[in-house]
Amino acid sequence: MKVCAAIILSCLWCWSASALANNANTAALPDWLLQIQQQKNIQPEAMLQQALSHEADFGNWNVTQQASWLNELSLIYEALGRHRDQLAAAERGLALVPDLLSKTHVELLFSMGYALEMHREYAQANEYYKKGMALATELKDEKLMILGQLNLAAMLAEESQDQEALETLKQAYDRAVKLGDKEVLASVNAELGLMYTMLMSDEEARKLLEESYRLFDELGWEKSKVSVWYNLAMTYRYQSKPELALEIFDKMLKASLHAEDPVQSYYAYLGLATTHRGMKKYDAAVSYMEQADAYLPYLQSTYQLSEHHFEKALIYRALGQTSLAFQEVDLAAETLGNQRNVSDKFFALHFDRLKSHLYADNGDFEKAYSLLDQFFKNYVSLQDDKRDLQVQKLRLSFDAERQQAKNELLQKDNELQALRLQEVERKRQIQWLWIGLFASTSLILLTLLLWQWRRRRQSLSATE
Repeated sequence: MKVCAAIILSCLWCWSASALANNANTAALPDWLLQIQQQKNIQPEAMLQQALSHEADFGNWNVTQQASWLNELSLIYEALGRHRDQLAAAERGLALVPDLLSKTHVELLFSMGYALEMHREYAQANEYYKKGMALATELKDEKLMILGQLNLAAMLAEESQDQEALETLKQAYDRAVKLGDKEVLASVNAELGLMYTMLMSDEEARKLLEESYRLFDELGWEKSKVSVWYNLAMTYRYQSKPELALEIFDKMLKASLHAEDPVQSYYAYLGLATTHRGMKKYDAAVSYMEQADAYLPYLQSTYQLSEHHFEKALIYRALGQTSLAFQEVDLAAETLGNQRNVSDKFFALHFDRLKSHLYADNGDFEKAYSLLDQFFKNYVSLQDDKRDLQVQKLRLSFDAERQQAKNELLQKDNELQALRLQEVERKRQIQWLWIGLFASTSLILLTLLLWQWRRRRQSLSATE
């Protein structure tokens, strides 16, 4: 489950760090740069071209504009999955504002942290996230503080500190609800949905991701929508609903190909391949993986490349092509490299487990047993039952709080409906009162008319 969750997280976090950007001193910036700030999540490719078209004038700008331009450039590269370019732009930006207390500085720190995270440099990434969070707190910027919590929670989740990650996301969710900002709510719902997927609470994850998709759709953030599509489809896979997953992956592929987005196209093909493998349609799975191969040069994460080879190994083993499966699992281990963090160590466990099965398939049971024994020892050493129990308690507690909030909203809605019904009843009573008053008045007038008519008849009769 940790492996699958890591794939999902790597797909979605490419937009989360740029979701809440609003730079300081915007009045001093040119109109074209302000447009980039406002449109980068809606049209990242077009805004990248616009930003690069002004690069020749970089030396003529003041430091504030230079830092803002580099910040926007790094955020666009992040949204496009170009993490090496993101790292370079963020480094240049931070060199310009090493001591500046501004939103631009905070965003550059977060962008730098994310680029390092994508290179599996978790210790360094976490330091940049913490520095950014400290500055955001000093600025008292609620949006940036929530963004900082999302970044820190992501790091905790990668290090398998699920209890701390969920607690951080819970705080971010509470703050986002109070803030009521659509961009913030979309990002928090997406991250919380991913966390629930990691905790195997798939139904709750689905609801959160669907809400996130709805909000991103209203904002017009197409890449964010496609990323949530991927995670929602993966959730349907875990719920044993492959047909729904395939339907979403197919939509994702069409949208990504239409947008000429190589990274999103890769993930669409990967999702189609893994889903077909789960359905035991191995020929289709191989076909989709081969189409995904064409997009490997666009991936700038060693984890993603390693996962690609591991998935191919699983498919080849299912097809009985043991030698090809061995080659792919060895490539997966080689691409991952040194296991510098807990997430990598969990992922590497799957290599040993798969290779033990491959040895058994070839009849080499001694090597198979040896590797399987090593797998179990390493797995046990990485487990923490007490932590797992605590995180489940925290999840259930959070579920209860959210349900209580929903119940309170429902109760208020019922009270409002009751007040409306009372108002309708009061108006109806007033209406009947007026009708009664009108009827009484009409009856009195009719009686007077009748009395006058009789007196007139009597008077005429007496005269005759």
